[in-house]
Amino acid sequence: MSMEALIVDGSPEPSSPELVAWIADGMDYIVAVDRGAVTCRAAGVVPDLFVGDEDSADPETIAWVKSVAKDDLWLPVEKDGTDLYHAIAAVRAEAERRGVKLGLDITLTCATGGRPDHALAIYGLLYSNRDLFPCVIEDGFDLTILSPDGIDYWQFDEYEIGKTFSAIALVPGTEISEWGMRWELDGKVMDPLDDLGVSNVIVDADSGVRCHEGCVAAFLFNPDRDPHPGLFDDSRFE
Repeated sequence: MSMEALIVDGSPEPSSPELVAWIADGMDYIVAVDRGAVTCRAAGVVPDLFVGDEDSADPETIAWVKSVAKDDLWLPVEKDGTDLYHAIAAVRAEAERRGVKLGLDITLTCATGGRPDHALAIYGLLYSNRDLFPCVIEDGFDLTILSPDGIDYWQFDEYEIGKTFSAIALVPGTEISEWGMRWELDGKVMDPLDDLGVSNVIVDADSGVRCHEGCVAAFLFNPDRDPHPGLFDDSRFE
């Protein structure tokens, strides 16, 4: 038994309702995190769980989400850990309740816009939860955490030719390889937040990236996103 969970976070600059509705289609479990309820409502997406301290969503939306969600987890404003931290913990708890032992995947959206401090902390959260095969999908880019402890490989195809790709090491001793790109790497060791992997370009249908050691935040930029079947299907990870 597997479970795919979507967390709609409370970024002050969220992705579009159209994108959120598209991602939500077919998800097994959906969590709205505080202001994320506003985007869910605009997208026509009914979350299974609302998590938050209710400090960033308007009262009307709070009333709506509590009326439609199956459950809610109220958090105090002053607490250890962000609302997102507690949302991920809640997803883990739901998976355990359902008896999911393997195959719990999480996707985040509306998570990175408008607050650079929150965005940076999110990468740390994703690293800490790399066993959940975490990815972020926003209007302008996709982000996948690559690690031998989770998903270590991202394969691209002809749809990605010409797109910009960046790989940022998150921990010391990170080793990656990239192929089918303008600048290729073969077992390159990178320091945390090293800019070596910034702004590569995919030039071949047979292209990809592998993380041999450590952990990489892998970004694929989609300024003119054109959804096509399989773009976010797990078959791209092998």
